[in-house]
Amino acid sequence: MTQDLVVRNYRPEDLKVLVKLINDADAIDGLERATSVETLEHEMNWPNYDADRDCFLAWSNGRLVGYGEFFLRNAKGQGDSVFYTSGLVHPHWRRQGIGRCLLETLYQRASERLGEVKGGPVYFQGNGRDTEADRRALFEGYGMERVRYYVDMARAINNGLPPVEVPSGFRLRPFDPAKDVERAWQVDVQAFRDHWGTAEFPLDEFRHFVEQPHFRPGLSLLAEDEATGEVVGIAFNKIDPDWIAQTGRQEGYVNTLAVLREYRQRGLGTALLAQTLHCLRQAGMESVYLGADAENLTGAVRIYERLGFRVRKTTVAYRKPMDGD
Repeated sequence: MTQDLVVRNYRPEDLKVLVKLINDADAIDGLERATSVETLEHEMNWPNYDADRDCFLAWSNGRLVGYGEFFLRNAKGQGDSVFYTSGLVHPHWRRQGIGRCLLETLYQRASERLGEVKGGPVYFQGNGRDTEADRRALFEGYGMERVRYYVDMARAINNGLPPVEVPSGFRLRPFDPAKDVERAWQVDVQAFRDHWGTAEFPLDEFRHFVEQPHFRPGLSLLAEDEATGEVVGIAFNKIDPDWIAQTGRQEGYVNTLAVLREYRQRGLGTALLAQTLHCLRQAGMESVYLGADAENLTGAVRIYERLGFRVRKTTVAYRKPMDGD
């Protein structure tokens, strides 16, 4: 480890230099993780996240060379509670022990917050692309084990779009943030209750999500039961001009696709995704991408493949139990 390394908590005045670190690293790594001041500021003010206490910056001779942070998803006894970690070390300063130092700092801080978790297992988790050998070695060297795989899937939408076939008795319509936020949040929470590693999140976080930079409500969709007006499915989509400028691809993003358990196997998920492809194409996009749990029991990956999506990247989740220390 560099002898002059200083690790301290994040401060709001660090925002711009942190954005520069992330973008400089991504320019070398090519992992498409670059960000903007506006986007990162929004994330740093996420409800139930304390950036001033749970984000740490590593400095060498006055230069920011790495950072690490975590977000606690507290299940409150209703499933797994997880400290989700993220961060990076600039490529020019890797393999000097800085990543290990940041990981140990995060683990120590997470240990201080264990008293907030009441009941159920608690895990310390980190994710990394399957191509990131250094990150995988860091997690494995810290006693973390591979527990799950996620895939990034994409497809072109400049020709050959599938038809939108809405099941009888249902309708699709655009999301209206003035009246739909709470109903859409309830679908999101309920639909993912049976998914691996998922804990419920509060309404204020969902509101913050729909207030993110570049969010365009008209691109997101709801599926309703025509007889009752109940919202039974959602598709939340995004066009991010920063992403487009970074990648050079006119590409939209399917952030969330969910259907309530009792309404599955009727074609609603397929209809929502097909309509999404048409909406994003009409908005000028040439391709679409989304993320999925490779072991999702709802068969989501099969739906995506049936609609022309193919795996582009793979991410590995690593975990370490904390309640047994």
